[in-house]
Amino acid sequence: MAHGGTWVHLIHPGSHHALELNYYPRGNRFYEPFRKGSEFDHFGFYTKDVAAWYRRALRAGGTKVEDFVDGKNRLVYVNDPNGVCLEAFGPARPRRATRTRRRS
Repeated sequence: MAHGGTWVHLIHPGSHHALELNYYPRGNRFYEPFRKGSEFDHFGFYTKDVAAWYRRALRAGGTKVEDFVDGKNRLVYVNDPNGVCLEAFGPARPRRATRTRRRS
């Protein structure tokens, strides 16, 4: 992935839910050495509509951490009111093309 992490999705057969586990190597901007209390980084959830999830999370009291597109996926990170980092990832929606008027 472009953000330099290694990840795996755990999916229960017959379910649309996936649990994402990830690791960031030394030198990555997200890397943090493991020490007691920092073993957990964040929960990652797949959603078909990342923008809608992001709006709901912010309205519910979350604060923005990151928001970027990696290939065909958009990834957003939000800290919940307790400081737990949540990620939503899913298809990046291309921006709509601006219509231009043709001259005749």
